[in-house]
Amino acid sequence: WIFAIAVCSLSDAAASLASSWGNGPWSSDFGSPPPPAASNPGGNSPAPKVQRKASSLGLSGNSAVSPFSPGSNNISIDVGQVFLMGDLSDRYTDSLGSRFHYTYGVSDLFAFDGSFGYSSHSDGDYTLTSLLTGLRVNLAWYDKVIPFGVFGMGFYMPSYLIKPNERLSPIVFGLHVGAGVELELTKQLFFGTALTLHNAFTTTKQTVVGPREVGGSFASFIVHGGVTF
Repeated sequence: WIFAIAVCSLSDAAASLASSWGNGPWSSDFGSPPPPAASNPGGNSPAPKVQRKASSLGLSGNSAVSPFSPGSNNISIDVGQVFLMGDLSDRYTDSLGSRFHYTYGVSDLFAFDGSFGYSSHSDGDYTLTSLLTGLRVNLAWYDKVIPFGVFGMGFYMPSYLIKPNERLSPIVFGLHVGAGVELELTKQLFFGTALTLHNAFTTTKQTVVGPREVGGSFASFIVHGGVTF
């Protein structure tokens, strides 16, 4: 239920903010028809036409692309704490984790979000690998700060040490939802932080020492830095 409430909240926030994006920092009148030329009743040389130059508007080359703007590719490295929850926290310790993150700006409001993450707990007795995709929602734009929400799904591969030289490494499906904030350092660099809740669906697997429940919930609190192109 926590995922359903969070997803509904993000959807309502996105709908209420969508109408304000037309005046956002990425909007531009570049490409709109130029104003009509002045009349020339005297028959002299025609009045000079107003020319719009991309360079004068800052839209030449890749200068039009800024972090998480439409059409942008954003790559970052995430590092932070992974907090195990429920039964996992009783058996294993929290640990640092890392993640490779890619985001493609689809529109002013929405973006495709994908990541590949890994963490190791209790000296390798439990490791967790994830491959996730989802939808990112840019909730607002305040100066150079972008608060956002993200929700999606993906695959989790928890790996349990059953006994020496014997591991259980199933692949399970799961959901995630989170929120964070980005700071645009330059048109090509950004820095941010995010808190994400994960729920890998639990199931029971047979092992050499008997049935074992796999999956579970955890949270990740990370900081990241990245580039935009």
